[in-house]
Amino acid sequence: MSMEEVAGDLTFPPFARGSAALDTPPAFLDMLPVATCACDAQGRVLWFNSRAVEIWGRKPRIGDDGEKFCGSSPLAFNGPSALRQETPMAAGLRTGKPARAVEGQLERPDGSRVWVMVHIEPVKDDNGRLIGAIACFHDNTAMHAAAARRAEEQSATFQFTEQLQRLATIVETSDDAIISKNLDGIIQTWNQGAQRIFGYGAEEVIGKPVTILMPPERFDEEPGILARLRRGERIDHYETVRRRKDGTLLDVSLTVSPVRDHAGRIIGAAKIARDVTAQKRAEAALRDSERRLQDLLAAIPAAIYTTDAAGTITYYNEAAVEFAGRRPIIGADRWCVSWKLYWPDGRPLPHDECPMALALKEGRPIRGTEAVAERPDGTRIPFIPFPTPLRDAGGKVIGAINMLVDVSERKQAETQQRVLLRELNHRVKNNMQMLQSLLYTAMRQTQNQEARKVLDDAAHRISAMAAAQRVLYGTTDATRFSAGEFLEAVCSTAQQTFPPNVKIVWQADPAELGNDIAMPLALILNELLTNAVKHGRGAGGSNVVGVALRQSDGKDGFVLSVEDGGPGFELQAVKAQSSGLKLVQLLARQLHGEFQATSTPRSRCTVRFS
Repeated sequence: MSMEEVAGDLTFPPFARGSAALDTPPAFLDMLPVATCACDAQGRVLWFNSRAVEIWGRKPRIGDDGEKFCGSSPLAFNGPSALRQETPMAAGLRTGKPARAVEGQLERPDGSRVWVMVHIEPVKDDNGRLIGAIACFHDNTAMHAAAARRAEEQSATFQFTEQLQRLATIVETSDDAIISKNLDGIIQTWNQGAQRIFGYGAEEVIGKPVTILMPPERFDEEPGILARLRRGERIDHYETVRRRKDGTLLDVSLTVSPVRDHAGRIIGAAKIARDVTAQKRAEAALRDSERRLQDLLAAIPAAIYTTDAAGTITYYNEAAVEFAGRRPIIGADRWCVSWKLYWPDGRPLPHDECPMALALKEGRPIRGTEAVAERPDGTRIPFIPFPTPLRDAGGKVIGAINMLVDVSERKQAETQQRVLLRELNHRVKNNMQMLQSLLYTAMRQTQNQEARKVLDDAAHRISAMAAAQRVLYGTTDATRFSAGEFLEAVCSTAQQTFPPNVKIVWQADPAELGNDIAMPLALILNELLTNAVKHGRGAGGSNVVGVALRQSDGKDGFVLSVEDGGPGFELQAVKAQSSGLKLVQLLARQLHGEFQATSTPRSRCTVRFS
């Protein structure tokens, strides 16, 4: 019986339709299987029968304003929890209209919940004035639960049907061959994937032995497979060879699982066959490629080795053995093939801090680093490493490759070059000292003031060139020099020729310049310092000269500046009178640079060059 049918069976007796219905109820109401109660026009409970008490789980207080409209609390109708003013009884008293088959849920004092079907009948007096209402309700929890179970069963059946349909679709549209067979090896089902791979239609193979798919030399595989299936074993990724309808062979990977009936007995097998012919060809091509790569690495006359992501050595060529003086242990040695490592200055270099370890830890190639390897016999080899991380298709570091370039011959050549440079430096220095002595001798002997000034300027210029020459030949690099060392040498040399109250303050960026710039730049700096000392005295006769050599316009541009506390000068007005400024401009052009002079906020001369 449906809820609607139950609702239709609940009708109010005639006594409930007149004003007398709100009086004390007749005793037979306690014998009814339906709960009933009455409320006055304000919603106060007037009476109720024993079935109502059973459903409510309590007895409400008659005429109590705190228990209006219903004997149960909390309660819910048509969804969330409802207030007493929202119950069907309250609505009937408010509107004067009857209510039929309103379903709701009551909560008993013990916490249990009961589903009820409620009917409300308003009661009016002889003048048609609403004076109260009577409610009839019954417990339909069992019916509600049954309906919920039916809904769950229907939903489960629907879901199961959907899953079966989805599974059937997956099987039918799979690119893999999905086949079932009985324990005699007879094919029972055959999907489209099997037809694409083997070339047979379902009607050609169902009912035939599965050996139709095997080349003759593989017939002996089937008895072993069937025996394992009877034992309940599953066969995973068994690689073998099968035959198409046209007789061509293909590589396949088989997964075979037992099929059981409802009693758990094995009645057959489900087989998934994947065509791995292309994969096998790719693997063979990869092996050939790896073999060619190893042949290539073996032919390169430089030590080469590889590691995994943890730094464990996985490969090395014979040149690496010759370089290290030992044969590395694959799978055990880490980071480097060498026995011991050192920095160029002789400090020990731990293997886990070597360039290869750094490349793996930071995931980047390491360049511009030198180290020294020591062989077990004690010989040492200076080298340059070129560690480079290796990544998979997703960009993850999976290892690294390193090439070690022996620079012993280069180091020997550099040593010979340094010997030659020292000899050249000695000879040039002697010549400059001799030239300075001649200039000072000539200056002391002449009485002509103009000649003395020219000779003195020439001596200062020779001193600046000598200072630059000391920096050039004092460096280990034969092609470049340090900006800071250069500025310190030239400024210190010039400081010795100036009065005691002159102070030169210098600053330089940590940069290097090419050797061909040194001499012109030293002469420019000497002229600007001489000019600042002569014309740039500040208040009280003190003279502080600031010198700076900064990088600009990227790494290739530089600015040399000289500042003093003097009034400054207008370049166009004085350059015709000053041979020193003319020399500065000439040398600036030689450096492909530009010379400028400003007077505010301080007197400042700058040379920009690259």
